[in-house]
Amino acid sequence: MTESSVHPDLWPAPHASGAVDATVTVPGSKSVTNRALVLASLAAEPGWLRRPLRS
Repeated sequence: MTESSVHPDLWPAPHASGAVDATVTVPGSKSVTNRALVLASLAAEPGWLRRPLRS
């Protein structure tokens, strides 16, 4: 059984064929800052977290 048959409303996200260079602007949120910290900790390469919100 595939994931899409269990959850038929899931959208198959596209995969990048190479490195992605992009800038995304999101509204400020401590939740977003916390998610960014988790993602940065899982990354294989060094990264930057610019202007994190203080709680």
